[in-house]
Amino acid sequence: MSNQEWSPFAEESPPAPRPDRDPGRATPPPSAPRASASVSPPSTPQASSPKPSPYPHGSASAPGPGPARPSGAARPAADSAPAGAASGKASVPGGAPGSNPPHDQTMPLRPPSTGKQGAGGLIPEPDGTAVLPQIPSGEVPAPAGADSEVRKKRSVKRHRGDFAGGLRKGVRGAGEILISLGVIVLLYAAYEIFGVSAEINAAQDDLSGGLDVVWDQTEAESEEGVDGAPVPELGDAFARMWAPDIRAESWTLVEGTDLSDIEYAPGRYLDGAYPGEQGNFTLAGHNVPAIFQKIRDLEVGDKVVIETKESFYVYEVQEHVVVDETAVDITAPVPRNPGTPPGEDDYWLTLFTCHPLWDNFERYVVFGTLTDTHERDPQGDLPDEAIDPEA
Repeated sequence: MSNQEWSPFAEESPPAPRPDRDPGRATPPPSAPRASASVSPPSTPQASSPKPSPYPHGSASAPGPGPARPSGAARPAADSAPAGAASGKASVPGGAPGSNPPHDQTMPLRPPSTGKQGAGGLIPEPDGTAVLPQIPSGEVPAPAGADSEVRKKRSVKRHRGDFAGGLRKGVRGAGEILISLGVIVLLYAAYEIFGVSAEINAAQDDLSGGLDVVWDQTEAESEEGVDGAPVPELGDAFARMWAPDIRAESWTLVEGTDLSDIEYAPGRYLDGAYPGEQGNFTLAGHNVPAIFQKIRDLEVGDKVVIETKESFYVYEVQEHVVVDETAVDITAPVPRNPGTPPGEDDYWLTLFTCHPLWDNFERYVVFGTLTDTHERDPQGDLPDEAIDPEA
C-alpha cells in the first residue's frame, strides 16, 4: 500500500499494482472504457498455470486437491465474472471507469494510520476544554511567595487565633442559651397573663353558679350564717365582690386563705369579720390579673361592693400601703392597731396581695370603710356603685 494518505473526498490516482506473487498466473488486462451503458460480454479468461499450494503435501490442515476438470470444459460462472465482481472488492476511487484492482489488492475503508500528518483533518483533535486536568505524579512546586515572611506571619496569626475562635464560639453559645431562656420567660409570662386568667375565669363562673344554687335553696334564715345563707365551709363560695373601677366582672369570694382555697378566687381571713359586720373584713388574693393584681389601680374614693344573699355593702377606698410579709397587724379588727377593740365606726375592708409584681416578699394592702348598704332584690338590678365607676 502506498504512503499517500487516503481521503474519500480527494480524487486520487489508482494505486500502482503490486507485483504478482505468482509469476505463473496471468493478470487480466484492465477493461477498456465503456462507450455506453450496455453490458459487454465477459472476456474468455486465459489459461494459467495452477498456483502451488502453500501447504506441504500430506498435512492434515492442507486442503486436498479438487477434482480435475476435463480439458476444454467451461469454468464456473463465478470464475467467468469480471475480476472486480468476483472478488467483491471495491473499485479504486478516482480510477478509470471500469478499472479494478488486482485480485489480491484490498482497499482500506479507513485511514491506515492516524499518526501520519496530512492535510486531511478528518478526525478532529479533542477539545482542550473537555480534557480533565491531570494530577502530576511528582511533587508540585510551591507557589510564588510561599516562603515570604508576610505569609509566615499570617500563618502564625491563624494558629494564635484558635483561642479567640474558641472564645467566640463560647460567647455565641452563651448568647443562644440566654435567648432561649428569654423566650421561655416570655412564654411563661404569656401563660400567666392569658392561660391562668382563662382558667380562673372559668372557675369563677362555676363558683358563681354554685353560689346562686345555694342562695335559691335557702328558704329560712339560719341563726348562724351570712345574711340568711348557711355558714360556708373552707373553700365554699359565700359572696361576690364588685370593683367597677378595675374590673367589669365580679369576683366570687370563698372561705379560707389556704393555697388550695384561694387558687381560683379571693378568700376571707378566718379570724376577720363577715361583710357588713363590725371589725375588719379581710380578703387575700393571688397576684395575678384575674384576681388581685389590679388592686394597685384603685384610688382613694373608689367604691368596692360586696354582694351577699340579702344585701349590698358599699365600701370606699381610704388608703394604700406596702408592708412586710410578716406584718399580720393588717388583719386586726382595727387595722395596724392590734389589741384595740373596734369602735362604732370600725367597719373595715382590707384587700391584700403579694408584692412586688413578680415576687412575694412584701404585701400590697388597700384599706376601705363601709359607707352604705342596699337591700338586695334577687330579681332586681345591681346598685349604681357596682356598675358605674362615677357613682
